[in-house]
Amino acid sequence: MTLANNYLSDLDSWLPDELVIEDVRRFIEIEAKGKLEMDSGLLVIPAGIVYEVVSKALIKQEPNIGFGSCFRAVVAVGGSTKQSSGILKALFVFVTFWYTISGKLITMDYAEETPL
Repeated sequence: MTLANNYLSDLDSWLPDELVIEDVRRFIEIEAKGKLEMDSGLLVIPAGIVYEVVSKALIKQEPNIGFGSCFRAVVAVGGSTKQSSGILKALFVFVTFWYTISGKLITMDYAEETPL
């Protein structure tokens, strides 16, 4: 196994997909009650849809920059499709979560366009 594969495996153990999906499900279904206010208007997200983790990253930064070193995870609400240009589109919306190095949720954001 290469060093990069070790890193990817470690990233999955530090920030499991299950944790990220649990957080996005709680936000969408409980806190937002399936409704997100977008620039284009109210977006209603039905219950029981797919949540697809499309990106996870460990970001190394100085403590006084942004959130300092942290994890970032991007989830496609409703799943994703790849356009011919390779750009992902979410069925509904992308949700981005930032976590501390210890795995505590810092904040989140959502957008219709891919944040990748």
